[in-house]
Amino acid sequence: MNGKILKISSNDLYGNVDDRKVAVFAAFNHLKYMNKYVVFCFLDEYEKKKLYFGSLHLKDNSIVSFSIKDNNMIETVKKFIEDYVNDKVDTKEYEIIDISKIEKIELVSYNDMDFDRIIELDKKSIKRKKEVVEETKRSKPIILYFLILIIIGMIGYLGVLYFYPDIFVVKLKKLECSMSDYNKQVELNFDSSITVKFDKEDKLTDMDRVDVYKFADMEAYNTFKDNNRENELKTKNGGYKYNDEDYELSIISNDTLIIESYNEVFEYLTSEGYSCIEGIYNE
Repeated sequence: MNGKILKISSNDLYGNVDDRKVAVFAAFNHLKYMNKYVVFCFLDEYEKKKLYFGSLHLKDNSIVSFSIKDNNMIETVKKFIEDYVNDKVDTKEYEIIDISKIEKIELVSYNDMDFDRIIELDKKSIKRKKEVVEETKRSKPIILYFLILIIIGMIGYLGVLYFYPDIFVVKLKKLECSMSDYNKQVELNFDSSITVKFDKEDKLTDMDRVDVYKFADMEAYNTFKDNNRENELKTKNGGYKYNDEDYELSIISNDTLIIESYNEVFEYLTSEGYSCIEGIYNE
């Protein structure tokens, strides 16, 4: 089976938590153009008969989904879905991607389509655990003593955690940096925020950046959006998100630097105009 049930890692730039789960039915590579796609549905929305899909990017142990604008690419995904549910996938045209080690999914943006065979996709793609009912057997006394020792050990462990809650927690450094600037290329003001995480050796491990561009009015916002000018700003592996309510565009990226030590990164970001605050996060 090629699918898996995943937790949503993040689909909101403002920190709102989404507790829903997603059933990923398949991830595949279109071999002709080497474009990757993911097909999924929210686990609690099967009855809506809505199927979702998007371009796929892999980030560590996560899938990141972005919406598709090219009509030819959309038709490619729809053809795959039809072939997949009917067991007619041509291995010379498509390569199924193994997602067995993927643990979560980030939904930056995605497309949707009406589809009334979602249950078939679920049965074909998602492996379900079988419920096994076993006859209760009488335990021997030695097993009872063993269980008592385990319970005593757990009580002691919980007692240590209660009085010393941070004893087993590894705290690592991070930087929260921000600045406001003006982009001459698109003639827009923007607020930039960067979160940098470091490992036990104070070496850079992850650097997430979000630039929020603000438009003066609805007309300027819609003109920019209709002309797809976000492509002038987003990075190769990054994404974007429009906010129609506040007339804002967020450019999302996971940056890399040649330098990696904490002090070098701090000095570099402050020299670029960022104000940085040191914090900690748990490993």
